[in-house]
Amino acid sequence: MKAFRPLPELLIFGDHHVDPEEVRSAPYRREPYVRVELPDLGTVDAKATRWTADRVLILWVNADHDNQSAWVPAEWVKRIDRAEASWSDPYDL
Repeated sequence: MKAFRPLPELLIFGDHHVDPEEVRSAPYRREPYVRVELPDLGTVDAKATRWTADRVLILWVNADHDNQSAWVPAEWVKRIDRAEASWSDPYDL
């Protein structure tokens, strides 16, 4: 039996406040792919699951096959095509 692995924590870079009324999202399983340079983690290809005018919530799968997510400043985010991403969600529509 596999050992229990705790859920990864939500990483927050920059401002820690996000106004819930400003948050927008794409249709489920149609989130755009992005490339982000994260401090201490390097470049990650992810999906932008939620965003505001100046913050983006990204989701990616790490080397241990765990989902990771982080709120990052919007200026760190570059949109890419799914074909360019080093990781892609197998359940995309």
